[in-house]
Amino acid sequence: MNVKEQTKLNLKEAFWKVYKEKPLNKISIKEITDIAGYNRGTFYNYYKDVHDMFEEIKQSLMPPEEEIAVMLKTIKQKEWDKMIDVRDSSEDINQRDQILLLFGPNGDPNFIHEYKRDIRRKILRQVNDISTKDSLKLEYVLEFMLSGLLSVAMLWSENDENIPEEELDQVFYEIMESGLKEILVNILSD
Repeated sequence: MNVKEQTKLNLKEAFWKVYKEKPLNKISIKEITDIAGYNRGTFYNYYKDVHDMFEEIKQSLMPPEEEIAVMLKTIKQKEWDKMIDVRDSSEDINQRDQILLLFGPNGDPNFIHEYKRDIRRKILRQVNDISTKDSLKLEYVLEFMLSGLLSVAMLWSENDENIPEEELDQVFYEIMESGLKEILVNILSD
């Protein structure tokens, strides 16, 4: 990592320390640079303002096109467990925590929408061999699936990760394989 990359990384890490404690509109450049150990001029070498930095951070949290392609392949092959493995191999704990923080009650209300839209668009770009009707249907199915997955992840985070991640993954597998109807019937009839 060169000096420029290291400096930007240090500034971003300082940003996250402050963001955990206060909303974006209350964060000052001075707070970020004090924590990172730089002066304000260094910050301005890389960013116009805190919002500019925040936009770059949000973009860096979006799943890359290649990861989406691998997930699509596993879905087509009905290998749900491998889809979770793809997520695990590409997502570090720090990034997951940052995403969950942005989804949370003190996070960015627009981020969850931007995140889902980014994934939907990447999937739809890669699935170009289906009809317009199926493409529209797929967009709604993706919205339903992404909303459910992300909401469950947010609940898990709010509940202080009260079940092991592997158990949560098992719930996802079960939903993908059996569907909500069968799971609800089984839970409610026990």
